[in-house]
Amino acid sequence: MQIKSALLLMILCLAAMGTLAQVSRKVSGTVTDSAKTTLPGAGVMLISEKDTLRTVTDKEGFFSFSDLKGDSFALRVAMVGYHERSAAIVFAEKEQHRKLGDFELKASNMMLKEVVIKGKPNPVRVMQDTIEFNADAFRVIEGDNMADLIKQMPGMVVDKDYNVTLMGKQMTKIRVNGKDFFTSDVKEFVKQLPAGIASKIQVIDDFGDEANFTGIKIGEPRKILNIVTKDGINNGSFGNANANTGTNDQAGLGGNVNLWKGIHQTSAHLQGNTANNGAGTSNNLNVQLNHNDKIGKNGRGGINYRFNRNANAYSNDQAAESAYPEGKLTSNSHSEGDGSNSGHNLNGNYTFNNKKIFLNAGFNSSYNQNGNISTNQSNQYGLLRQDLDNGNRSAHTTPSLNGSFSVSKKLKNSLDAFSLLGNATYNSNEGTQNIRTNTRYYNKETGALEKDSLLNRDLISNSRNQNYNFGVNYTLGFKSKKDTLTTYNLNFSYNAGIGQSLSNITTIVFDNLDQRPSVVDSLTTAFRSSSLNQHLGLNYNHNSKKLRYNLGFYASPNRLENNDLKLSKKTVLNTINYAPSINVNKTFRGGKTLSVFYNGSSNNPTLQQLQPVRNAQNLQNIVVGNPELKPAFNHNLSTGFNYVHQKSGLSVQSSLNVSATERQIVEGVTLLPDTLGSLKQITRYENVNGNYQVNGHYNLHFPLLKNKLSAGYGGSLGFSNQAVIFNGKKAFGKGINYGQSLSAYANLNKASANLNAGYSVTSNNEGGSRYRYMGLQNIGLGQIAAPAFFRTSTFNIDLNGDLRLKNLSVWANSSFRRSSTRRSQQDAGQQDSTLQDLPASSELSANITGRLTIRKSYFVTLNISKRVNYGYALAGRNPLLINLAMEKAFLKEKSLSLSLNVNDLLGQGNNVSRMVSGNTIIDSRSAQQKRVFQLNLGYKLSRFGGKHYRVDEDY
Repeated sequence: MQIKSALLLMILCLAAMGTLAQVSRKVSGTVTDSAKTTLPGAGVMLISEKDTLRTVTDKEGFFSFSDLKGDSFALRVAMVGYHERSAAIVFAEKEQHRKLGDFELKASNMMLKEVVIKGKPNPVRVMQDTIEFNADAFRVIEGDNMADLIKQMPGMVVDKDYNVTLMGKQMTKIRVNGKDFFTSDVKEFVKQLPAGIASKIQVIDDFGDEANFTGIKIGEPRKILNIVTKDGINNGSFGNANANTGTNDQAGLGGNVNLWKGIHQTSAHLQGNTANNGAGTSNNLNVQLNHNDKIGKNGRGGINYRFNRNANAYSNDQAAESAYPEGKLTSNSHSEGDGSNSGHNLNGNYTFNNKKIFLNAGFNSSYNQNGNISTNQSNQYGLLRQDLDNGNRSAHTTPSLNGSFSVSKKLKNSLDAFSLLGNATYNSNEGTQNIRTNTRYYNKETGALEKDSLLNRDLISNSRNQNYNFGVNYTLGFKSKKDTLTTYNLNFSYNAGIGQSLSNITTIVFDNLDQRPSVVDSLTTAFRSSSLNQHLGLNYNHNSKKLRYNLGFYASPNRLENNDLKLSKKTVLNTINYAPSINVNKTFRGGKTLSVFYNGSSNNPTLQQLQPVRNAQNLQNIVVGNPELKPAFNHNLSTGFNYVHQKSGLSVQSSLNVSATERQIVEGVTLLPDTLGSLKQITRYENVNGNYQVNGHYNLHFPLLKNKLSAGYGGSLGFSNQAVIFNGKKAFGKGINYGQSLSAYANLNKASANLNAGYSVTSNNEGGSRYRYMGLQNIGLGQIAAPAFFRTSTFNIDLNGDLRLKNLSVWANSSFRRSSTRRSQQDAGQQDSTLQDLPASSELSANITGRLTIRKSYFVTLNISKRVNYGYALAGRNPLLINLAMEKAFLKEKSLSLSLNVNDLLGQGNNVSRMVSGNTIIDSRSAQQKRVFQLNLGYKLSRFGGKHYRVDEDY
């Protein structure tokens, strides 16, 4: 009996132990789309052998199942508009919590089509950090590229160089399905990718991969463009090959190929061309290789090599008029020359992320050479009378190397994190420059030549810069007891940057009689500078479903040391700045989002601005540095508001940007007369307070008749206060810039039309001397950045349309633009009476392009454009341009073509343009080749998801 009782007790104990051994388990995750946007309302099922559990993701896309018994389960996630996805979950022996992280769903192309058929898709959706455009709400036809689609989206602008902006902010990077795409060059891929593969276009405020890992989003985000493709399109191959020859001594050969399969990306590009560009010979050679791939289970990396070599002749005419308090200076100049550059660039990156540790490392190296041989002749009259005949020959070599890393680790409490970062940069510039200046001085009254001065000199320069940065961050995180989706954290940060610079310039002057060289000691410099910039910050961060904000405060002590090695003189400047930082992003009910960002930053003066030695490369504009300069401190505030009415599709986008600068480094200009009645300009640098800028943008979009019609209204408004120091007196130029525009868009099955009308007023007080370094007004007196000497009013109206039938396609556009430039009211009373308002300049242009298909594989394209110019200082006919192309296509997909093109059949091409900057108005005209016959052989590759997508040339 006792034995039986003992056996029964043993069995009961074993059963109890087995029951206790069944571990309570948990499964959690976040449902996202391919762009990592969370999906609220997705249905989630967890299936075991005995039971099925169901839940729905919350507003952050999060789900969890607790108190699970068993070792294996099947997970199934479904949502309207997305493909259902399943996964098997098997727990390890002692594992208690399986964190799935992001559980990605692919968009269903079939479901998207059903939405288009049954109802009107909303063009825009706003979310935290993301504005999303539905591609099905816009017109996409065969042959359109991604730029054609993006141009239709409210607030989005694609310029002629394929730069993409939203509300004035440029896209800095392109991704496809949330992953980096080859070189991430926006311009390169929006013109190559077909619009037909896109399901959504997203503009994302990106704080960086490390911020996405830690959840700590501090600082101002950058705008990136993400393309979400249709179902089944996560791979493709695209590119082209071409060969051409022409009557302008043209010969070209090249091609590129891109192989894409998710994160596996390989591309190669080779292009070589030579041609006569109207001023001489132009040669270009470009080679690029790129590869991105997965490395191990949790890593990815890429490497990119690029080589370019360009040599171009140029010829340019300019007519410039500059306003000074003493009067008007008119300059007519002609420049020509040959410029060349070549460079190698090699860069690579590696990223590791296993949900606990994030590591990013990269390097970038380059070696560049450039040279220039040019001549410039200028006749100046008005304020002074003289002729300038300058020659320049230069050669420079610039190697550079950069390496960086950042590593973050989530600690035992997953809300705590620790980060380290480092960066090192080295670059140098070694060059020689020969400058020949011949100045002829004339008597202003009689016009008689009074002096002919010739100066021939060499400048030998070399500089080296080294910068090292180190940073550490620690984040202490907490969870809300009432809301498990709300987190709080404190972030402590320290960053230090050490910079060292060395600069030497030797000036050698040659005797005009025997060309004997001699070193000019007063124009020979040797400087070494060092800087230490530190940043200590404390931030409080709040993250919840509809609100994210961080409030911070930081101190920035800086030390700047400048050593004159010739005079053995050292100058030391110590400054410290304090500033708060604010970043708020709020999502409201009804499709509204609000963002606010503020921060402060300091900028050290450059070595050239610190050197107290004359830079006499331009004898009429001598630049002298100031060793007492202090770092400038910038305050930046930006806000944005977005709203979408879900039923009507009405969207509103607006932004406001404010910046103010303490101790801004400005140019102080002094005009000094000489004994020959001429003037010399001395430019010095000084710190000035009181500069600010305010700019706002807004856009309203009204979709009508199921998006077949739409209307838009947008504009901008800006105020600025810019300081100028002229002849020892400080003044401020207050400018106002504003613009209004109306647009209408009609989208029919086989035709579309787009009308834009706008009016803008610009006060040109933000120009400045930077244009001296762009080849404009590059000899003679320099420009003055402010106050607003001129105000330009512009009215423009543009009408574009297309008709696409089975065998005939027609594109037409016409535009009228009228600009009137006048002296600003604040400046008018200070000017000499001889300075009159300039005549208004106008430009009227019309363009029509037709493409006729004959027997399916023959094409004739005719382009006719007419431009009428008024009011320019440079003479030039009003050109009628006729371009004709005849093409034969081969192969099933018409991917191979042979064409004969005639460009500018009448030989009337010219390019006249006007730039208003600071106190100067410049009309320019550059040489170009006319009446060119070309023979082209081309092949296009464009396959995505196993299907061919045609991408036509832009007309």
